[in-house]
Amino acid sequence: MVNFYQSKNSYGYPDFCLFIYSRESPNNWVKVFAGNNSEFEGLTMSRVNNTFLGAEPSWANACVGENGNPTYVQYAMGFSQAANLLIDQVLNDDIKYAVDDFIYPVCFNMRHSVELRLKGAISELQKLGEVARIRLEFDLIGSHDIGRIWEFFQTQSEKFDSRYEALNQKIAPTILDIAAIDATGQTFRYPVSTESQKHLADVGVISFFVLKERFNTLESHLDTLHKLNEFLVMEYKNRSFTKHLSRVQLFKIAKELPAIDEWSAEHFSVVRQSLKDKFGISSRELSDAINIIKGNYELAPLIGVTVNLHGISKDNLFSFITHWLSLHVDAKDKTIAGTTISSSDALGVFEHMVRSSEIKSNIWEDVSKWLTVEKLAGFQALFYFARDLDFSEQYTNTYEYLLLEAIAAQRQPTSFRQNFMHLLDKTNCFSHMLQSLYFLKYDELAKQLIKHFDWNGVFEWQERAETREMFVLPLYSQY
Repeated sequence: MVNFYQSKNSYGYPDFCLFIYSRESPNNWVKVFAGNNSEFEGLTMSRVNNTFLGAEPSWANACVGENGNPTYVQYAMGFSQAANLLIDQVLNDDIKYAVDDFIYPVCFNMRHSVELRLKGAISELQKLGEVARIRLEFDLIGSHDIGRIWEFFQTQSEKFDSRYEALNQKIAPTILDIAAIDATGQTFRYPVSTESQKHLADVGVISFFVLKERFNTLESHLDTLHKLNEFLVMEYKNRSFTKHLSRVQLFKIAKELPAIDEWSAEHFSVVRQSLKDKFGISSRELSDAINIIKGNYELAPLIGVTVNLHGISKDNLFSFITHWLSLHVDAKDKTIAGTTISSSDALGVFEHMVRSSEIKSNIWEDVSKWLTVEKLAGFQALFYFARDLDFSEQYTNTYEYLLLEAIAAQRQPTSFRQNFMHLLDKTNCFSHMLQSLYFLKYDELAKQLIKHFDWNGVFEWQERAETREMFVLPLYSQY
């Protein structure tokens, strides 16, 4: 049964609503269309699907399509978990769950999850290619031959970055085993092939214990591959690479270069030639690599170069922390105690507001005389960079973004002051700035600040920052 309703909207044009009778609906009517006349004329009628739809309870409704927007990897997780659940059920009770019956759905889910994971890896590699301006074309939708899919990924990933090689070697054996027994996903779906040949005739038996061990190991490696892909996308976005050299290779070159004050010596030409031969690059590309090294906070110190902090000097930083401590007089005691009680709790809200207002007025009287947009952005960048502490290039990116904000704020003096005071209000400002300094290889300046303001032994992370244990990247980064 169909019910049709027409009305006029506020513009005088007809609106249409189309309802279909359904016993499953609480009020027996389901609205399947609402729109104007032209939209209704283009509507193609289709039957209501009473199987794949939402219902109560809501927790049992899965989000799919545009409502869930799953990736290849997320699709794969479902098939992977299904395979693992079935394997565990069979191993726990092989009488109730017969191995001969469950081997097919287990292997189908296992194989399909791997296909999806590899397609996800290719999709991520294509994103990486976009960042590096390299086009990688592959028919993700039409390709189901897992051997071909793997061959493409292995070849292209290793051509792109050598860090894929070691991980690919761990993944390859099991992928090739799957490709040998079920290349296109037909073997565990049907008992016979399209040529009427019986599947698995030359296999005989498959161990659930071996499947579990091999599949779980493969999944672990694929998880690492996914993390490596995401890591490399972030790394390459920082633009620290050349045509043939990745960021990790720039680290290797920086470690082999002598200190910059030795570059005028005769033996430096020998070093340059050695590096060109070793990495297979031209003189121009080596020069490009050296320029990147000289401007990178992590790499430059390896050749005896110090890259200036953005927007601020050592004296500016000492002045800022002096003002910050005048506003947060109990900051050190609270850091040592680990308390989260604010000054307003201790003094009372009104007293705290009055005191803070007076202190800020005095601070601004001094700061307004020397604060520039560059200095404001410099202070902010040093604070906000501590939220990541992964690639020093992000410090530069953060500064450039905040500099634009500061320039815009300067047009309104009130906003400019508010931006500075917002940073000064941060109770973790000193801690964050010190962590950024340590990461950027400004260890001596960080130690001077700690000593000058008598904060020795206050931060539990200080030793880990000085040894750089705090900044260690995953093993797959290789630097």
